[in-house]
Amino acid sequence: MGTSQSKRDARPGAALVPPWANGDPPPPDAVDEPTGDDGAGENLADAVPATPISGPDVALPRRYGAFRTALGRFASSGHRREARRALGHWVRTSRGGSASGTRSLARATAAGASALAGLARAVSGEPASDGAMDVRTLAGLPSDVAIQRIVDAFCPPGILDEELARLAMDEALARALAGADTFDPAALDANAVRIATLTFAAELVFVSVMGDGGRALAAAPTITAAAQRENDVRTLVREVTDIVGTPMLAAAGAVMTNAGMNALIARVVAAVHEEMTTW
Repeated sequence: MGTSQSKRDARPGAALVPPWANGDPPPPDAVDEPTGDDGAGENLADAVPATPISGPDVALPRRYGAFRTALGRFASSGHRREARRALGHWVRTSRGGSASGTRSLARATAAGASALAGLARAVSGEPASDGAMDVRTLAGLPSDVAIQRIVDAFCPPGILDEELARLAMDEALARALAGADTFDPAALDANAVRIATLTFAAELVFVSVMGDGGRALAAAPTITAAAQRENDVRTLVREVTDIVGTPMLAAAGAVMTNAGMNALIARVVAAVHEEMTTW
C-alpha cells in the first residue's frame, strides 16, 4: 500500500484537468463513453451523479464519493464485481470520463514514452535519439541499478507528475527484465518492449486509482487483506490493459520515436478508461 498520496476533493470551480497536467491534446478516438451507472439503486450516502465531463469543465463536488464508497465495499468484501464498480465510478465521476482522464496523465505519459522509446531503440541496436541516454551503455550493470539510472534519466526528480511517472516506469522495466540479475539490452526482444509498454500504461492508471482512493482500502478486515485488495485492483487494471492494448501494440509494430510511443501509450490508456466506463 502507499503507492501515492491520496487527493482531497475538488474545490468549487476547480478545473477537472489541471493546466499543468494537460500537456497534449486528447489522443485520437478518445471520447467519453455514455454514463450508464451500474451502481443504480444503491443507497450510496456520498454518491455523485455519473455525468461525463470533458476538457475544460470543472470537477464535480465530491467527485470521489461514489468511487471511494464502492472501493471501500470491495475492501470489505473482496468481491471482484465491487472492484469493477469502483473503477467504473472512478473513470466516470472522479476523472470525468475517458478523454479527460487520459489528458490528466499526459505529462507522465510523455516522460515514460521517452524511456520506452529509448529501450526500443536499444533492443533494435539503434543509437539513442539526440540528447537522450543510450540505454545500451548500461549493459553489464545490475538490473536494479540500470533501472534506476533509466528512471533518473528519463523521469528525473522535479518533473511534473514525478511520482506517478517514476513508479510506473520502475514497475514496467522490472517486469520487462523478468528478474534478470544483469542488464543486457542485447538479450531483450520486442516482447520485452511490449511488456514494458503495457505495464507502464497499466501502472499509470493503477497508481492514479490508488492516489484517488483515499483511505477506502482501510475498510479491509486486516492489513494483509488491504494489501491483497490493492494487488487485486492492480491485477484487474493489468488484465484490461492487456486485452485492449495488445492488439494496438501489434498493429503499431516497432515504435522507436518519443512522439510515436507517446501517442501509442495515450491510445492504450484511453482505451482502458473507455472500457472501465462500462463497468
